[in-house]
Amino acid sequence: MGDSLDLYDTSNFAVDHPQYSETNRRVLGKFKSETGSIPPTEFVGLRAKMYSLRTPKKSFTKVKGVQKHYVRKNVRHQNFVDVLRHVGQNTMCKFRSFRSTNHVVNTVEISKLCLCAFDDKCYILDDGVHTLAYGQYSLV
Repeated sequence: MGDSLDLYDTSNFAVDHPQYSETNRRVLGKFKSETGSIPPTEFVGLRAKMYSLRTPKKSFTKVKGVQKHYVRKNVRHQNFVDVLRHVGQNTMCKFRSFRSTNHVVNTVEISKLCLCAFDDKCYILDDGVHTLAYGQYSLV
């Protein structure tokens, strides 16, 4: 990473870190570490845009399609680990939201699939770890 610092925004690293730099701060198209210079201790990625990242100080959880306040209050790193270990297990969530239909605002209760380990973009090989993209020549 040190050889190609021009590709990274390392402004959120500790000031005394050797790769700290302000040159690419807030520049579009540069990679940025979510944890800064703190190395993550555990990562669980269930699907695209559905992951949990644990560091010694804080956990980062991202679940696309579920309201952020629900994720912040109810979804923990251990939930990701449980769903990953027990592949058939899925987690449902319920939350309320405002919806507008024909200029009439209503409160609706939404029930969605929150955490799921089924990756619909990749074919999982027999070992359960390695994957191939659908449409890959060896799957035909």
